[in-house]
Amino acid sequence: MKTIMLVDDSTSIRNVLKSALIADYQVLTAENGQDGLEKSITSAIDLFLLDVNMPVMDGITLLGNLKKLPQFAKAPVIMLTTETKEERRQEAKSLGATGWILKPCEPEKLLSAIKTILG
Repeated sequence: MKTIMLVDDSTSIRNVLKSALIADYQVLTAENGQDGLEKSITSAIDLFLLDVNMPVMDGITLLGNLKKLPQFAKAPVIMLTTETKEERRQEAKSLGATGWILKPCEPEKLLSAIKTILG
């Protein structure tokens, strides 16, 4: 079973998305970028779902840190966010983000995107 790391500071978002994904994937969660980075280093992650705006470490910073690690250099990363600024989107893309999905999103649409990416 493939593993997804879901990093979002909203407990409700983490719970809703984990519920939608748990039937098909192992889902690890973290409440901010620092927490996500620490948990990821000791895990085999197949795909990351990252919120952009979080306390402690934001999702763009986390993305940059993950892509520096050899085991995650090619890992797909979907930014799942309320952030609509195009410059933030371009920054994430330049750091290696695979996709950018605006919240709120339908869990079914997210699941479909993940299945397309992971095959």
